Amino acid sequence: MVLDATNFNALVLKSKDIWMVEFYAPWCGHCKALEPEYTEAARKLKGQVKLGKVDATVETDLASRFQVKGYPTIKIFNYGLENKGDSKAVDYQGERTASGIYSHMTGLAEKANIEPDIFEMINQKVYDDECQGTVICMINFLPNIYESNAKERVGYIGTIMKSAKTNRKQPFKWFWLQAGDQLDLERQLNLGFGFPALVAIAP
Repeated sequence: MVLDATNFNALVLKSKDIWMVEFYAPWCGHCKALEPEYTEAARKLKGQVKLGKVDATVETDLASRFQVKGYPTIKIFNYGLENKGDSKAVDYQGERTASGIYSHMTGLAEKANIEPDIFEMINQKVYDDECQGTVICMINFLPNIYESNAKERVGYIGTIMKSAKTNRKQPFKWFWLQAGDQLDLERQLNLGFGFPALVAIAP
């Protein structure tokens, strides 16, 4: 997400979310090398923490405010409003790779007990939009509501959330749908053995 003087305070400092913010210069070679790693990390971390970018050559006041002296400078704003503010920003000293950023930020999300996103796969677009990059997509087929009840449905989704939290540091994206909603998909996956069922797909 692109951050600037008009949205930085509202999006970063006035939210409880964990943020990683890169201050970069368009001409910086190290910044260019980081770009694909940062983009991949942002994709994998979607739904857990947020990653943003500030063009420090344009947003000079923001860069000065956070004492940016080299490029890229990466700052972390931890979970909770009490951890926000200029003085609470922490320099990221970890590996500048997608895996390094992912590991560090999922650790912060785990400590804060942030609930990962679990996507209801109401159509193919949900899957196509969220199952991208080097991830493994975990598709949970739940019993149809007519063969179950609301209490059981809540229980199943709670179990998925527990698994998502436990496996937070794994490159998983979590989806669920009820049996019968996408019969073509069930046939493609040879799901004729009852529900609930879990299928893992690596794009």
